[in-house]
Amino acid sequence: MKYRDVARGCLNRANAMLPSNSEEVLRYAALELRQCLECLIYERACCYKSVLSNDDLKEWQPSRLIKRLLEIAPYADKGFRLTMASKEDENDIIMDETERVLSRKELSKHYHKIGSYLHASFNSDLEPIALNTTSVNKSLERLSTLLDEVINSPIAKLAPKAGLFAFDCKKCGERVGCEPNYTVSEFNLHCSNSKCSASYEVTFDAVNHQLSYEPDIVSATCAKKDCLNSVSIWQRDIKHGNTFTCGKCGLLNVIGYSISLA
Repeated sequence: MKYRDVARGCLNRANAMLPSNSEEVLRYAALELRQCLECLIYERACCYKSVLSNDDLKEWQPSRLIKRLLEIAPYADKGFRLTMASKEDENDIIMDETERVLSRKELSKHYHKIGSYLHASFNSDLEPIALNTTSVNKSLERLSTLLDEVINSPIAKLAPKAGLFAFDCKKCGERVGCEPNYTVSEFNLHCSNSKCSASYEVTFDAVNHQLSYEPDIVSATCAKKDCLNSVSIWQRDIKHGNTFTCGKCGLLNVIGYSISLA
């Protein structure tokens, strides 16, 4: 079963209930549309599965998931335009379609709003408040129209898979990746594993059109006077109070900040 098919089923069931003057029916319609939103975000995430970590794949909240997608690929919530011309005549356009994608702004606008319809409402005196069915109907019907545009987009699930840059983290082994920004020569990339502090300096070679990466680490020295062994530390681990163990003498070193007055 595909997410888009599930989303279409949710939308059809919601449309069958709209409009309605019944609070109970409207709550069920809101629930169906909320699940429809979720399915469309999950489907979008599948396009970037190759660069998502295990932590990312466990994220079920659409708002957090799309936030992560945009960190990896800044245009993940934008549709692509697909144009095809005749081989004999480039001015003879055979296809010119634009993918309709659910944006982060649209998700933020609707997801929590319709979620509020699923909860009991009360005033400052803790007295129950009835749903404004007229207002709710309008909100749900607007969302239904939006979701219909996305689900019935003439083209779908387009993502630059060939252009995604990914590799295994040198510290934790999780997948690290992004959709590169080729307008800059260097950028920093963090491991998406929430328990990992690794980061990488990514460099773009414009001449050969190649990307390369190096671990973002610094060299520190063991504090033991008769050791002074050089130790490599991840840049993101350099925080006051953090510790590292010397691989030579076994001393537990504590990182601290100091001020030197000339």
